[in-house]
Amino acid sequence: MTLIYLLILFFICLLIYQTFLAAYPTSVIEGMETNDKEKNKDLQYRDYPTDPLVCCKQNSGNIEFLKGQVDTMSINSTSINKLQTDMTALQQQVNDMGSQIAQLSQNMIGTQPPDMSAAVSTETPPGISDTDTNMNKI
Repeated sequence: MTLIYLLILFFICLLIYQTFLAAYPTSVIEGMETNDKEKNKDLQYRDYPTDPLVCCKQNSGNIEFLKGQVDTMSINSTSINKLQTDMTALQQQVNDMGSQIAQLSQNMIGTQPPDMSAAVSTETPPGISDTDTNMNKI
């Protein structure tokens, strides 16, 4: 029981700590090392100049990225084809197992009803004389 109380206390402390961090934010912003106005200007987005060389470099980078995406798609395509082949083989195995189970049950049960003629027979079984059966009739 004390373990439960300790866990509750621990989570309450974590909640209070997170509330404290939210109420009193620190002055450090991730990724920023300084508050200098000149350095902040360098971090802002600037449009590319209309220089064709810069546009070519940008297009080159975009083409390389797209080539990587297409290569990834071709790898995924081969994986999907392999999975499809495996699924086809598994389906065939399941079908074969089903037919084997059906055949086994057919062999165990049979298609013909069991021969009940021996159970209905009026003949005396071997080893029992007619006098024994006559005694039972009296």
